[in-house]
Amino acid sequence: MYEAHYGLDQRPFGETALATAYVPLPSRDAALRRVRYGLEHGLGPALLYGGPGSGKTLAASRLAADVGAPTVHLTFPAMPAHDLLVHLAEELAGAPVDAPSMASALRKLREALADFAARKARPLLIVDEAQLIQEASVFEALRLLLNFQSGGLPELSLLLVGTGEVVLQLPGAFQDRLAARSLLPPFTEAETAAYIRGRLASAGGVEPLFTPEALADLHRAALGVPRRLNHLADLGLLIAYAEGKPLVDPRIVSIAAREFQADPLAA
Repeated sequence: MYEAHYGLDQRPFGETALATAYVPLPSRDAALRRVRYGLEHGLGPALLYGGPGSGKTLAASRLAADVGAPTVHLTFPAMPAHDLLVHLAEELAGAPVDAPSMASALRKLREALADFAARKARPLLIVDEAQLIQEASVFEALRLLLNFQSGGLPELSLLLVGTGEVVLQLPGAFQDRLAARSLLPPFTEAETAAYIRGRLASAGGVEPLFTPEALADLHRAALGVPRRLNHLADLGLLIAYAEGKPLVDPRIVSIAAREFQADPLAA
């Protein structure tokens, strides 16, 4: 609604997990470097975790784009180990498992991974919302996938993504094999300002649309959480547009924060 008024090509703060929406920031870049090092050197599975709305899925998508490996992004892992292996086998092989038994799935996986290895490729499996995994057998199945090796390295890279609860759910045998464990903390105030500017620039913005004071207030209102920042910044631009204001100022941020807190779905 307000895009044309502010000279934007698109909504800058719409919810998205596309890698192109990623804004490089010190805390995010450091976390991804640690995870990428562990995965690319075949040191074991990696874990990327953070609070709700911290941008975990977006960071994982950015990592996958940077690595450039064939990627399976599993967004709902709350399934039995058998179903997960069948799904993964079909995704990697690009064909259904003939008889969807555990043995058939493992055989199809073995063939698919051997084919990737022959082409000097190592697929990346991203298990998102890993805190939803309830069965220890699922973690064990994921761990055992790393036993498929060639040249002494696993033929599959594995990244778990989830909230802090997943750290407590990981079995000891899985934790022992973690190559990297990276936390996505809330943004600092400087990162919040850089994030807002970066998202505006990616939407075609050439002018600052938030006063420096508004950026500081946005950070405090959102507690540095990216998802909350998206909601508040989007609402702030909408209010400023409705009032015919050229910039979002602290007063408008205050109004947006009150409306955000009054909406149970927004939080």
